[in-house]
Amino acid sequence: MIKRQLSVTEVNRFVKTLIATNSVLKSLEIKGEVSNFKRQASGHLYFSLKDVGARIGCVMFRSDAAHLDFEPEDGMHVVCKGRVDVFEQAGQYQIYVRTMQPAGIGDLYRGFETLKRTLETLGYFDASAKKKIPETIEAVGVVTSPTGAAIHDIISVCHRRDPHLEIILAPAQVQGTEAGASIASAIQQLDQLDSIDVIIVGRGGGSMEDLWAFNERIVADAIYKAKTPIISAVGHETDFTIADFVADLRVPTPSAAAETLTWDQQAVWHQLNDLQGILQQEVQQVIANHREAVDLIARLLLAHNPEAMIDSQRMVIDYFQERLVQGGRQQLAQLHRALDNYRIKLVAFNPRHALKRGFAWVHTESGELVRSVDHAKTAGNLRLSFADGDVKAKVEQ
Repeated sequence: MIKRQLSVTEVNRFVKTLIATNSVLKSLEIKGEVSNFKRQASGHLYFSLKDVGARIGCVMFRSDAAHLDFEPEDGMHVVCKGRVDVFEQAGQYQIYVRTMQPAGIGDLYRGFETLKRTLETLGYFDASAKKKIPETIEAVGVVTSPTGAAIHDIISVCHRRDPHLEIILAPAQVQGTEAGASIASAIQQLDQLDSIDVIIVGRGGGSMEDLWAFNERIVADAIYKAKTPIISAVGHETDFTIADFVADLRVPTPSAAAETLTWDQQAVWHQLNDLQGILQQEVQQVIANHREAVDLIARLLLAHNPEAMIDSQRMVIDYFQERLVQGGRQQLAQLHRALDNYRIKLVAFNPRHALKRGFAWVHTESGELVRSVDHAKTAGNLRLSFADGDVKAKVEQ
């Protein structure tokens, strides 16, 4: 038997007929949490209903929405009555809601508040439990997705402000059912490295369900028990996650975390130059004030012609003037030595100097730094950077 080919329209129409004639789906009552709620200018309502395991799209037309006695919002738990049908043009099924009633606070928010109260009682949020962020940082660990915008933002800010800072990434899932355990495991791995001064845990922004991994008990325990100071940098401005409360420091974005941990070296140079100029002005002003005082005394005493007294005072002034000048020179010399020390450190941290001693940088063709043999074997074709130029290389298995 030869079966004829069906068009997309025919398939969608057939599925629509199956759903529309199902006795359960054509009239049902469903409970869930409102998410991604939007009220269009037309008056129609578009949103999703979700629970821990799944979600489904919903639409409530203006004629039915006009009978609502409350304004739905994200996180609200509601009971809807309606039918399941297929929107043929998009090939997607959704619930066409006729009535909707609130059913209290959503399960996610309720779980958040319950865990928050529990951890607060256990002392997880106490100021006495917070570890101090070091003033000098040489290596920072990062727990986030290896492909997300957060790690790129952190690397960009750190390289711009403090190029010698070492960044160690512990890749983790930051969304989904396995994300909480993945984040906790990555924190524990980095916490075992003595070379790391601080750990950033974060990701970009999202809805409450997108960020839910940072509200899980397993993540809170990992942060609280870590001996390394931890900064929570989940990309959201107004709401807080459990990780924010437990962490030693909370910042609004991953970029803000990188800025918090780094010194802007150009700003330091400008500040030193400004201090040197201020010191020179102050020394010159002190000298000028003493000269005015000497001149005033000389004019006052000249009328009585006490030459010996004037000479004595001039010698005193000359003595203090010389001390001020000498002191100013010593402070200027100290500033110059400090500037020289900064220059020496900047030169020492320049990774190009290592290349002149026979070392080389190994990158993939896409520019990614190769840190292990396995990575090199996987990459295949490599680019080696020496002090005097680059060459291409191929890894032989």
